[in-house]
Amino acid sequence: MSQFALRTGVQMAEPKFHEPTTEVRYKVVPDDQLPAGRATRVVPGHGFVEARIRRGHASELLCEQLTCVSRHIFSNGLWAYHWAEDANATGPRGDRTPAEVRFEIRPADAFPKDKVCVFREHPGEFVWYVREPHLSEEACGEFNEYLKGSLQAGYWVQRWDEGEAGA
Repeated sequence: MSQFALRTGVQMAEPKFHEPTTEVRYKVVPDDQLPAGRATRVVPGHGFVEARIRRGHASELLCEQLTCVSRHIFSNGLWAYHWAEDANATGPRGDRTPAEVRFEIRPADAFPKDKVCVFREHPGEFVWYVREPHLSEEACGEFNEYLKGSLQAGYWVQRWDEGEAGA
């Protein structure tokens, strides 16, 4: 029973999405924190999700900027993580039409001097653009594989207002 229910006697239904909003943390880690043959691993924690990237596959600066922007996105409720099953599962589940989310590596001259990542978001789509050479092709592919499977499974949900979705 929740603290609120204990104090007031009112039992409320558990929320479908974890509240407060999930934080995504990107972190460069040593080899022993990832399975052999993998450049990335997404690990759920209490109130956060940690995206671990093998050393040599991402820069510390990229991880800082991804974490900072993600914090803003989640604290404003634009995305939510649904806590269920294994976050690293891949493959289609159910008949949902998930948003499309992906990472793309772009040439350095496509970015402002002080940025190594920028994003573009529309209803149903979110793209992280990453400046070369701050993310390896292998890590980019693994993140895209994770995102595709977890979006299809319904773990990540884009929260656009109904009025915006039709715009």
